[in-house]
Amino acid sequence: MQNELYKIPATSLLEMFKRKETNPVEVSLEIIKNLKNNNKEINAFVEYDEEKIIEQAKESSARWDKKKLMGLLDGIPIGIKDLIITEDYFTRRGSYVESIPTVSDRDAPVVAKIKSHGGVILGKTTTPEFGHKGTTQSNRYGETLNPWNLSLNAGGSSGGSSAAVAAGFGPLSIGTDGGGSVRIPCSFCGLFGHKPTFGRIPAYPLSPFGTVANIGPISRTVGDSAILMNVITTPHKDDWYSLPPEDIDYTKHNFENIKSLRIGVTKYFGMKNFFNNLNIEEEINLKINESIQVMKNEGLHIIDNIDLDWPHNPADIFNIMWQTGAANLSKKISNEEFSKIDKNFLGFIEKGNSYSVFDLMGAEAKRAENAVYLSHVFEKVDIIIGPTMPVASFDADKNVPEGWDQEDIFSWTPFTYPFNLTKHPASTINCNFTNNNLPVGMQIVAPLYGDKICFKLAAYLEKIFALTDNWPTSIST
Repeated sequence: MQNELYKIPATSLLEMFKRKETNPVEVSLEIIKNLKNNNKEINAFVEYDEEKIIEQAKESSARWDKKKLMGLLDGIPIGIKDLIITEDYFTRRGSYVESIPTVSDRDAPVVAKIKSHGGVILGKTTTPEFGHKGTTQSNRYGETLNPWNLSLNAGGSSGGSSAAVAAGFGPLSIGTDGGGSVRIPCSFCGLFGHKPTFGRIPAYPLSPFGTVANIGPISRTVGDSAILMNVITTPHKDDWYSLPPEDIDYTKHNFENIKSLRIGVTKYFGMKNFFNNLNIEEEINLKINESIQVMKNEGLHIIDNIDLDWPHNPADIFNIMWQTGAANLSKKISNEEFSKIDKNFLGFIEKGNSYSVFDLMGAEAKRAENAVYLSHVFEKVDIIIGPTMPVASFDADKNVPEGWDQEDIFSWTPFTYPFNLTKHPASTINCNFTNNNLPVGMQIVAPLYGDKICFKLAAYLEKIFALTDNWPTSIST
């Protein structure tokens, strides 16, 4: 058995399986060993079952021996966020609430697709209660820590999925993104993550937060997420928002015209207009600028300082939609269980109940106007980039970093949720490190249905930034 198989990307593992240099059982055993050594401290997985993992891996190894593969992911270990229903594991959603079913007799479409391609389901990854915030702490499961520094948080709400991949608990994981919940933790954990065009990856059941919520891949390399996208982007009958099938291979890119791509750089994604004290940490700003200079040195067509001028404040729209979603979800929770719920989520429920149907309809109308505005911006540029987060990872027990509005749990995440509202595809890629060796994410936003453009630019940037071999040193191996 080779050492550190847990560090090998899924794309390379598949080639190694083909050449019989290793097999899914060996890989799964090493990931299980890593989980046993480190998961208790990091808290990335809330549930995994060694026997189930090994059984799947043995079945996959047998298929590789017989050259009768199930699909594109045969033998690849993948974690599933504990907001996504699974037949083989509980779905507790980071909560003590049990009036919302925790057991399912079926898999969500994304899980079923992974299984149909031979993927090895590792278990369920940590989420804050109902995925309601940008950090990953819950009354039920405690704090998820950042593998790059175990005193800091992994971001959220897909903090468990991101910490898992960063720590080597599988090369791939599935997260959800209702306001940045894939991109925030991927930025903090030094990973690639993608929020698709809404409807591109089918979901069931529909999130209580409605059409701002998405499912997306998380990985160390762009290529690994690309394979996963090829599997999970086909439509599904259980999701009536599913987009029609597309004839796109996310793993293949033609870089011949990459330097003609008009890349617009924005510092604040148009959000400076709506916050009195919106500032990017000095070091984040410096490291983003260094990375953009690398892009310029490569000859990429950079258009500096493009200005986004949203017709309506995305923060106001998002709060109405998020809080009414929380209030809607609360209708399914028994009165006896409200005492168990996170106080921040209770606050969302209270605010959500204060809105009228006309408030919600007005927010939807403003959301649409912002989306149309952004589509016109993409007549001038092909893609938009900027910092994914204005801050680096902060204390593990905090919901909001020091210096930001402590009463607004989303005050420090203004660059991600605008694109949940407009439904545009957005990725994050690790572009640099702070002087304290904390990852810095760059967000990539493309026109509607332009998910492949995000992957194309991200794959090119991954080559020129050359950071995917950097691993956290704070965990044991």
